Amino acid sequence: MARPAIAGNLAGGFRRFGGVGMRSGMVVAGLLWLAGAPAMGSDYLELQDLHLIDGTGKPSRVVDRLLVRDGLIVRIDDEGDEPTPEPRSSWLRIDLDGAWVMPGLVDTHVHVARFPDTRAQAERILRQAVRGGVTSVRDLGGDARALAELSRAMAAGEFIGPNLQFSALVGGSAVLESETVRQLANGHAPGTAPWARSVDASTDLERIVAQAQGSGVGNLKLYGNLSPDLARGLIEQARSQSLSTTAHATVFPTGPGELVDAGIGSLAHAPYLVWEAVDHIPADYEVRTRGPWDQVPADHPRLLSLYRRMAERGVFLDATLYVYEAMGRYSPGVVADWSAAAFRWGALATALARAAGVRVTTGTDWFEPAGDGALPHTHDELVLLVDAAGFTPMQAIVAATRDGAAALGLGESHGTLQVGKVADLLVLDADPLADIRNTSRLRFTVRAGRVVPAE
Repeated sequence: MARPAIAGNLAGGFRRFGGVGMRSGMVVAGLLWLAGAPAMGSDYLELQDLHLIDGTGKPSRVVDRLLVRDGLIVRIDDEGDEPTPEPRSSWLRIDLDGAWVMPGLVDTHVHVARFPDTRAQAERILRQAVRGGVTSVRDLGGDARALAELSRAMAAGEFIGPNLQFSALVGGSAVLESETVRQLANGHAPGTAPWARSVDASTDLERIVAQAQGSGVGNLKLYGNLSPDLARGLIEQARSQSLSTTAHATVFPTGPGELVDAGIGSLAHAPYLVWEAVDHIPADYEVRTRGPWDQVPADHPRLLSLYRRMAERGVFLDATLYVYEAMGRYSPGVVADWSAAAFRWGALATALARAAGVRVTTGTDWFEPAGDGALPHTHDELVLLVDAAGFTPMQAIVAATRDGAAALGLGESHGTLQVGKVADLLVLDADPLADIRNTSRLRFTVRAGRVVPAE
């Protein structure tokens, strides 16, 4: 028998499933692609009558038909081959009545596994992420045990969540002893967990990177209190062991330019780029909140040179504007009188970096919304790229889709809506190219061909 369709009012228009037609407004009972159901043919999803924003930067276009087979896009109008359905295949058709379709959002900077009840909390956040339109995330500091288990559970179909890449965090001993970092590795002495490791000049970098990889991570994050030699050694070892790399834009005393020259993949936190124009960078991660944002212009000659080198070397900028804009209201106990200056400077630096050709991505750092029904803050990051950093809506969408997927090493399979790529997409009730805030006008998400209703 065909697998049943997902609960919820998915779209207007007429739709069919397993040969049965259903009128608009009717609720279809059951779950789409139930975990553990026997494979009987293929699963097809056909979206009809839509405006397609494919994520490549090309103008939107009207599409009559987008067809997905087993999670992959196989045909868009006349592009691709028309499949012949296997016996007992399931086929869900949804008439979108002119809705807008764009790639799923990619958040390149989240922390979902750093809570006391981390497994349950992380699963809740990941479930909510997909319902809110985020289909891929990179966790830049969490409990790898929980994240590996969540990756396994999602791969097994136990719940629908975003494509998940997670990281090992490395830094000097002082930064690994903070309470925040301790929560990433309960049961381990500070700095000794394979995914939360302190290093110094005597550390066997090849060994600790191999141990990090053994914990399931796909990315190495350079955090703080790392000398240029240590930073370079870690980046070289990560590359040789097929891990991607991310670093805070300054890891004290190592500056942005030294990280770029060492081959870093992504730099996180645009405000920390300011230290490129400082003659002496302190070897103290705590000074990150005391950047000279009111003294150093974002178009300082050293910074303009940095942006060009980032573009030439393909280094992504994980700008994280939202966390600085929102820091003052994060918690009543947080005093962040420095964050407004950091935000203003970071927004201008992000604009200048983009103008120089740097690929900017939508990382939030503060990802999860406060309420169960709210959207992930990735949508807020998109708005800030447009309103504060001067991106066009199309440029912001490319940052949040194509370039985010490329930063995660997924550019060949994710990030754009093209034949042969994974069907991670959003169906919107309004045009995000007219107003970037319309990414929040979410009708439903499709994650690898599976329909996930919005909140």
